[in-house]
Amino acid sequence: MVALEALGVAVYATDAEGRLTAYNEPAVALWGWRPPLGDARWCGSWRLFHPDGTPLAHADCPMAVALRESRPVRGAEAIAERPDGTRVRFIPYPTPLYDPAGRLVGAVNVLVDVSARASAETVSAENVAHLRAVFETTPECIKLVAPDGTLLQMNASGLRMVEADSPAQFEGASVLDLIAPEARAGWLEHHERVCRGEALRWEFDIIGLRGTRRSMETHATPLRLPGGQLAQLAITRDITAQKKSEERQALLLREIDHRAKNALAVAAALVRLTKADDPRRFAEVLEGRIAALARAHGILAEEGWSGAELRAVVQTELAPYMGSAGAARVAFRGPSVWLVPGAVQPVSMVLHELATNAARHGALSAPGGRVAIAWGVAAATGDLQLRWTESGGPPLAGAPRRRGFGSKLVEGATRSQLGGAIRYDWEPGGLRCEITAAADRLQPGRGREAEELGSAAATAPEENKVPGRRVLLVEDEMLVAMVIEDSLRDLGYDVLGPAASVEEALHLIRAETGRIDAAVLDVNLGGRPSFPVADLLAGAGVPVIFVTGYRELPRERPIGDANVLLQKPFGLGELEAAMSRMLAGPPRAAAVEPEPRAGSAA
Repeated sequence: MVALEALGVAVYATDAEGRLTAYNEPAVALWGWRPPLGDARWCGSWRLFHPDGTPLAHADCPMAVALRESRPVRGAEAIAERPDGTRVRFIPYPTPLYDPAGRLVGAVNVLVDVSARASAETVSAENVAHLRAVFETTPECIKLVAPDGTLLQMNASGLRMVEADSPAQFEGASVLDLIAPEARAGWLEHHERVCRGEALRWEFDIIGLRGTRRSMETHATPLRLPGGQLAQLAITRDITAQKKSEERQALLLREIDHRAKNALAVAAALVRLTKADDPRRFAEVLEGRIAALARAHGILAEEGWSGAELRAVVQTELAPYMGSAGAARVAFRGPSVWLVPGAVQPVSMVLHELATNAARHGALSAPGGRVAIAWGVAAATGDLQLRWTESGGPPLAGAPRRRGFGSKLVEGATRSQLGGAIRYDWEPGGLRCEITAAADRLQPGRGREAEELGSAAATAPEENKVPGRRVLLVEDEMLVAMVIEDSLRDLGYDVLGPAASVEEALHLIRAETGRIDAAVLDVNLGGRPSFPVADLLAGAGVPVIFVTGYRELPRERPIGDANVLLQKPFGLGELEAAMSRMLAGPPRAAAVEPEPRAGSAA
């Protein structure tokens, strides 16, 4: 017994029948109780179980097998349950004992407690299961790439990103086959650095097996393979949507900047062009026009800058003159017609000027005066037709003797920004206006019910009589165009235009072959770049002042040594300096696609 206690591990002995004859204190600790000697058989455990948790009879325990079969038993495991219900996993080492004659006299069993190891194995197995679950369910791509670029392993999310139906479709192939051609050199450089021991983050594009392009962000770290080499273990996420969102945000900010500068330029133009006899009247007229501009922007903002319904524009501009339901001074009717974004501001300004004139001199200046507004869409052309009719106001003696800025604004906005025309009928009973706007100023598929209101003839522009060098003016913002035109005339230049579209500008250039000394060119004409006009002028050696609300031209469009960039809003001094720089020498004749004159050789 002393010898058993000295061993320090659980040990017990039995006779040939399996009855316990001795055990030490470590055995008592493992069993959780003291079984009676000579009574308990095979094992001192309170209860026994197989490793899988099923019950194990004492008569079938390893010790019983060793005595029954007279052989040592190795490699078995069992679970002992103590009286208090706790369990201990152990490995038994039962060994039979013989007397000198070789007869079986009993057996000795050593019990090794492996609960800690089993617990660690369970935890390890659970951890592996958890990691496998994370590996398979994470939305990010997890991959292991060999030093030579071979894909060793990739999770299900990664396979979906590269458009592979199964691991076998791509694992074992080169990752470089998926990298976009322009990104391969950079990806390979980063991969080699990771395989030398660096942890890196970088972005690149891939092209999936079905051709889909994606932007990816990867976080890679070195991982040592069993052979000792370092491989790349990476977590990669799809940032395509994020990239597109960032691009849209940058475009939106750029567009907001452009619109803000254009709005400032228009406001500055209103200040410069508004005329009045006294400061109070000047402030009143200017505030009204800027308010009309602000209302147009408000309508556009409410519709997400996607355009506006004409009815909403009419209601907004004429709201100050609308009375109660029983004494309405303004009536309007017309189908649902939606304006494109670029047409909302000029329509608002035209209606504001007509309403302001009616309030000062026309129907709205008299208590019983009325204004009727009707609109429709011409079935043949798709053009917008709008009729303004005044009645009940002071009698008219005909057209006014002097055309003020308001009249110029209405005519310029209608012609340049709406692509249409305006016709005035100064009848004794009140003014009657018929306004047209080109079909492309209306949104297709939204409203556009045909309702004929009659035709309107375009007002012919006055011929330019100012002598001096000829400057082509191309600007679709009518108020800005009027300011630039007045400024150029004040500086002594002969102005050709203004043209409000690429097509109109190209037509003027070809029609005025050899008679253009310089050009002032808005970079953005109704949402289209004006570079075809710039290219035609450059081919003829005509210098250009680029006018824009942006800070610079696109990278692929350098300004050129002979040209100048003016950012909206700009002052008269800046325009004068730019013109002086471009036209420092004597006048020159530009040849732009010359056409043979009568009698000349073809």
